Amino acid sequence: MKRVLLISNARAGSVSNRTKEVIVKALSADFKLDVADTEARGHASELARDAVDQGFDAVLAFGGDGTINEAAQDLVETDVALGVIPGGSTNVLARALGVPADPVEAVAFAASHLRSGTKRRINVGRIGARYFLFSCGMGLDAEVVKRVEADHEGKLKHADLTFLKHALGAGFSRYRGAEPNITMEAGSAPPEKVLFAIVCNARPFTYFGRFAVDACPEASLEKGLDFLGMTTVHASTIPRIAWSVFISRAHVRWKNSRYVTDVREGNLRATEPMPVQVDGDYLGDVDRVMIRSIPNSLDLLV
Repeated sequence: MKRVLLISNARAGSVSNRTKEVIVKALSADFKLDVADTEARGHASELARDAVDQGFDAVLAFGGDGTINEAAQDLVETDVALGVIPGGSTNVLARALGVPADPVEAVAFAASHLRSGTKRRINVGRIGARYFLFSCGMGLDAEVVKRVEADHEGKLKHADLTFLKHALGAGFSRYRGAEPNITMEAGSAPPEKVLFAIVCNARPFTYFGRFAVDACPEASLEKGLDFLGMTTVHASTIPRIAWSVFISRAHVRWKNSRYVTDVREGNLRATEPMPVQVDGDYLGDVDRVMIRSIPNSLDLLV
């Protein structure tokens, strides 16, 4: 009987005890199941590390994108598979992978793949010492994440509107008309001075309601990383940027955009510490990071 660890984040947006009880009952019928609740930030990584050390076959992460990212940290370059159970407010990775939105259905989806031995080996990205599954960034996008995390009540009650409020606030205040202070080095492309940089390992970058926000429209889990930077942001262009990432995807061809696709590594260097985010989690303010693609390094139950 295969051994499975279910990691649950009770603080995630749509994780409830009732749903968790149904999930535990369903998994216990087919697998030797252990269940652990996260107690603090970073705890999911410790739990996943223990699962690897103890020879578990899979880890199922029930929570938001931050919980899933944490659980993945110590599964990279191992044979322990990761199952994604959406329990957050946005659930970018689950939606991008086609995982059912209902947690109980998502568990059945992951369990069927585990029983049949069907797994998808993907590339992951690495920024500094932290792995990421779909995106990381320095500057504007990370500033938005930083502000949203500080607005805990807004994030829980109105996640999309809270994101929009802080995105407009950051765009119109700190970044509108500012001078680019990040040097983006992506693969063999010439270094570029940009206001912000987004690096994608997959698409979309995020979701706004039912709409995909496609910052890097050519990104894929089966190729290298895509880098997107912008040299200027003006008040008059913010609606145009929104239209492009939602609908046209034309922003990658604008004169003030720098888009480099399918690269193995790059660097971001800022003239002062700037906010950095990984899979929608704010990591802190730093002035330089190295970013690399780690090929064929994580098994997903999809």
